Amino acid sequence: MVKIRTFIEALAAVRDRSGYDRGFISDPFAGDDAARLGLLRTQAMLDQLGNPERACRIVHVAGSKGKSSTCMLIDGILRASGFSCGRFLSPHLHSYLERFVVEGTAISEHAFTVLTAEVVAAVERVERNAHDLGRITAWELSTVMALRHFQQARCDVAIIEVGLGGTLDATNVVDPAVSVITSLDFEHTAILGTTMTEIAGNKAGIIKQGRPVVTAAQPDDASRVIRERADACDAPLLVAGRDWTVSGTERDFTATGPWGAIDHLESALAGWHQAQNAALAIAAAHTLGVNDPSLRGIDHDAMRAGIATVHLPGRFERIRLDARVIAIIDGAHAPSATAALADTMRTHYPDADLAVVVGMLNDKDPAQVLPPLLGIADHWIAVTPESPRALPADEVGAALESVGAACTVSTTVAAGLKTARKLGYTTILVTGSFTTAAEARVTLGLG
Repeated sequence: MVKIRTFIEALAAVRDRSGYDRGFISDPFAGDDAARLGLLRTQAMLDQLGNPERACRIVHVAGSKGKSSTCMLIDGILRASGFSCGRFLSPHLHSYLERFVVEGTAISEHAFTVLTAEVVAAVERVERNAHDLGRITAWELSTVMALRHFQQARCDVAIIEVGLGGTLDATNVVDPAVSVITSLDFEHTAILGTTMTEIAGNKAGIIKQGRPVVTAAQPDDASRVIRERADACDAPLLVAGRDWTVSGTERDFTATGPWGAIDHLESALAGWHQAQNAALAIAAAHTLGVNDPSLRGIDHDAMRAGIATVHLPGRFERIRLDARVIAIIDGAHAPSATAALADTMRTHYPDADLAVVVGMLNDKDPAQVLPPLLGIADHWIAVTPESPRALPADEVGAALESVGAACTVSTTVAAGLKTARKLGYTTILVTGSFTTAAEARVTLGLG
């Protein structure tokens, strides 16, 4: 029996169940059969704890790009409407506690320790009584912890972000009040599949029988898969571009759909893609209110207020370093994300002399992720983030040099920022992964 009396012991109990390069997620390469056992293990833990997943309405969010932003925007709308919200997002930037949030506040070290001890006791009972299910992973444990935390906090709504994929993710034990699918892109192809049809099929696995689903605009193949899954589940489907539209600019936009027209919207998150994420969040919140009489306080004013107040560190986060120099931190790590980042940079800093400090993880291909930024970068500085899954800086540098980009290979993120300043650049973009974004925030005194 694991004894958990301190925060360090609690964190170790989670980390010790991580099998993927000692990170906080389990091994995603073990195959579908192993992942299906993971769903059974997760449900068995929830059963041991009296099924906390049934205690509040659940918004289940999958996708490739914009998941965390959309979750935060839904959270903002619901809290502006007077409802109590929990959210379970990943990855965290600085502390594992950031994954367990109620009413905008991360769980305390003490509460995390007590929660971990309780859920690990359930883990041990499941493993003792059901040997055939295998060993419970860190992600499965964390999912159950989040659901238990939200039950104990008596949340009206819990917003649950998928960790990886959808169909076989541990979070897919929930019965959602609404499922949300954000923009899809080619990601984790070794796990989710190499075609958009395969990826969409995996993400669409969160759609449940009779439960409404809202989705961002998708590539044609993905749209077809999502539509077919929704039809098979008799799940009402709302689609961006078909059932609602967004017009205007990121600073003043209108979302028009089944809720009517909501004008003078402004997201605190920069970029036109965030206006689209905001409309997706509005569609999710509207769907909740329409289908649940107890959530019918979600009006236009709450939507407007909730969207305006959301702040998400590491997403186009701007830091003034001195009178001349500004740094922008963005964890973009997929082609669609870097394309959106490039568009946002052009909007906000069209004439910048720009150095890009880039650090990536080894499950990403620089040749696929970085091209959207090539047209705006004057110089690249490749770094190696502090992660067991880091892609070495010289490999990133080689990929950039192969397409003719001017690149300096550095060491750490801190060293890369220092190099950019020494070279005299007044605009410094740090990107490539959330690990890199977190290190930049720490270096600049924000984490």
